[in-house]
Amino acid sequence: MEPGLSRRMVKTLNELLPAFAVGAPPEQHDASTPAPIDLSRALNEVIHPELLEFFTSTVEDKVTSEAFAAPVASLNGGDPRLREALAAFFNTYFNAFHAVKPEHIVLTAGATDAIENVIHAVCDDGDSVLIPGPHWPGFEPILKRKANVNIILAQPPTYSHWDNYLLPSLQAAYDFSAEKSRIKAVLLCNPNDPLSTCYPRDTLLELMEFCQERGLHFICDECHALTGLNGVDAKSPKFVSALSLAEPLVPQGAVKVDPSCVHVIWSASKLFGMSGFKVGCIVSQQNPHLLTAMALLASHPSSISTLYLSNLLSWSQLPTLLALNSERLTQSCHILASSLRRWNLEFVTPTHGLFLFAKLAKGAKSAEDEQSFYDRLAVHGVKVAQGRFYKGVDKDFGWARIRFSVSLEVMREAMGRMEGFFT
Repeated sequence: MEPGLSRRMVKTLNELLPAFAVGAPPEQHDASTPAPIDLSRALNEVIHPELLEFFTSTVEDKVTSEAFAAPVASLNGGDPRLREALAAFFNTYFNAFHAVKPEHIVLTAGATDAIENVIHAVCDDGDSVLIPGPHWPGFEPILKRKANVNIILAQPPTYSHWDNYLLPSLQAAYDFSAEKSRIKAVLLCNPNDPLSTCYPRDTLLELMEFCQERGLHFICDECHALTGLNGVDAKSPKFVSALSLAEPLVPQGAVKVDPSCVHVIWSASKLFGMSGFKVGCIVSQQNPHLLTAMALLASHPSSISTLYLSNLLSWSQLPTLLALNSERLTQSCHILASSLRRWNLEFVTPTHGLFLFAKLAKGAKSAEDEQSFYDRLAVHGVKVAQGRFYKGVDKDFGWARIRFSVSLEVMREAMGRMEGFFT
């Protein structure tokens, strides 16, 4: 045991360190060469100049001494101005079946806090949550260590048409569980992280009916919504929010989805690159008892964060900003995808989001092979997130999540460094 650490802390470190290794710095770096370009982080930088200008030109004029005070705790879900702005935002862009109202929203200190609080509210210690792979590695420390629930992973057999395997893999994971009665929820990320594609509408409906038939809550992390890329295949699934399917018009005899068991997570971290502001929310439209519980549990975002985001969401130029965001993400993604094609490297074509999932280490046969390959790439000047941490296709090594949400200048420099590595 490490000196000064409890046994449970040592156990926690052993469980969490692999997940956090996704963002760890390379172990070796030659000081005589430039620092690696970090394409492993989940940060959107493409509209940071405009966001900074908006902050300095708009928000500073509205700051009062109240911004220095701690947020006021509220059973209503937090700052009323931001909840009103969020309700209008969801009603405008998420096509909600029932209009989202401020009282349907609980503010949180980011998406992680939101997920933790929903799980805490619907699960008891030792319960389980179904999660389809591939998925963001951060789900595991949230659920295992913070919420004290178990993860039942449903992995696809292939990354090709991976969404077709969503229901079969979840059904198999559920059927083979020794304690079905302790499975309380399905947690999904749409658009998917790391694949940066969306689940089709019909697949989401089938998933919601799967949950309804088994009395499960459906928790949908939609933090990557509205990051659509331009010029993608018209046949690719568009983003469909769970809010738009909470009470769908279904054929006679089909299962009707219970909106009280549908909960959407959103934060400003991916769309606006505002991870450091730690502001997000939970939307649950027909479960007032759950909302009250989560309002009590949630960590409130700072006063500066709520002021900034409420003004941004209410800004008359927001549609223009969102279009600019998609345009710049598309341009940067095109540079990355063109390079990968030139190097004859396999990848999943992204349609939404900040990342591209590619098999850079074509010869990797083990976790050690993958680690060694990406350590060498980092020493060569580019750092990416290793694919095995995302719990996708079992024993299919060599994949990586590559961020393209950087400036064109940075992306071109990164591709120049990778050119020297692959050729």
